[in-house]
Amino acid sequence: MESANQYKRDKREWTIISLFRQNYAHFPIGDLHKSECPDFILETTSRAGRNRKIGIELTELKYERADQRFNMRAHEDYLSRIMDAALSFFRKSHDLILNVDVHFSDSLSPLILSSPEDSEADLLSTALAETIAQIVIDNLPDATGKRYEVDRRYKYGDINLPQHIESISITNVTGRQEEPLWYASMSTHVKPISVASIAQRIKDKDAKMTHYDPTCDELWLVIIQNSFLMSRTYDPVAARHALKHRYPTRFNRVFVFERSEGRISQLQLIKKPH
Repeated sequence: MESANQYKRDKREWTIISLFRQNYAHFPIGDLHKSECPDFILETTSRAGRNRKIGIELTELKYERADQRFNMRAHEDYLSRIMDAALSFFRKSHDLILNVDVHFSDSLSPLILSSPEDSEADLLSTALAETIAQIVIDNLPDATGKRYEVDRRYKYGDINLPQHIESISITNVTGRQEEPLWYASMSTHVKPISVASIAQRIKDKDAKMTHYDPTCDELWLVIIQNSFLMSRTYDPVAARHALKHRYPTRFNRVFVFERSEGRISQLQLIKKPH
């Protein structure tokens, strides 16, 4: 029987690969299914009509916190509960299929959520979920494929967006997706894009390649960057340099997926022998 943690991890990975597939125009047509090593297998057909298997591994630029008490998994679970509740509130009055991406600020910190199950944290999560649902309802994209970005220029009550929320992206995917994707991330405390951070992720995943499905014809690595441009750690010069750098790897393709902007960069590689 699948554990609760495994279910949450699989749900998160399905969310990410769905967003990647949606934003990558050259994603091959085929049957995508969950795997272990790598995370996904795509069964597709080449132009010559030959069946091919593409293994896709996901990895994230790891969060960095000086506070050793910080529990990233518990924090992500808390944010996921907020987003699940927001979707439930939204579904009470609307049936549109939306992708909703919320960026939470540093003010929603582990110090506030030292005990995520306590009544104060529960009240906060409910209030945030109701607020997010209402902001989405107030800014419904009127056409499939249309995207709205709600940031601190928008007025809600006496201040620009409520405390703890930096930005909300809303995309109408009705008719394009069967299920909505309501997703959350923190706006900072994420390792910024740099040559060193990307190279380390590639190196770590290269070391595990011997465990991947040997029947795959190609192996892709998708490196997810969950930060966004409002983050004070974002250095556009370093990011541009990192995305133009050539990286040694045994993967056939490596992508950096800046999830919040929906931007995908395919990296230049120096192919290492298997």
